[in-house]
Amino acid sequence: MKKAYFFAGPLLSLVLTTGYLYAQDSTARADLVAIQPANPVSSTQLSSAASVALGNAATKFTARASKDLRSRFTKVAGEQWSFTKKGFCAYFATNGSPTRVYYDARGRWQGSLKYCDEFQLPHAIRDVVKRTYYDFAITVAITVEVPGHIAYIVYLEDKNTLKIVRVGEDGEMDVMDDFIKLK
Repeated sequence: MKKAYFFAGPLLSLVLTTGYLYAQDSTARADLVAIQPANPVSSTQLSSAASVALGNAATKFTARASKDLRSRFTKVAGEQWSFTKKGFCAYFATNGSPTRVYYDARGRWQGSLKYCDEFQLPHAIRDVVKRTYYDFAITVAITVEVPGHIAYIVYLEDKNTLKIVRVGEDGEMDVMDDFIKLK
């Protein structure tokens, strides 16, 4: 079943390299601190910039991506768009959670990353993680969604270790990384 996790390979590399930091306060609730994307632009600026950089056909693709974004996420306001190597990325916060949505150059949805805390995880996923790692605090959780699949990347921490686990929709869990804290 571990092969099922390879669907998220491209987005998973983005998860591990995107600019998000977390800090844990004394109440054991994670506060997410988002670093803004490089060279963000509004959706109107993106259409103008795309027209100049890629020709007038790009406006159609950015409009398609913007329309798709509004249909997937109902509470989107003030999104910032940036160019990626293979398309566009929209960055915004929904219900207080930083979210990134990726589109290809034709404006087709490729996937999304939603950062949240322990209490925003689906109950079944949180239950699977806490049953195994009951002494660990969930500091950050990332919902990785690609066409046809959803997975959760969960950062766990206790006083001596930091673990990064991946949980599939079916509840199967594996450890992606395990670190020992320096004293």
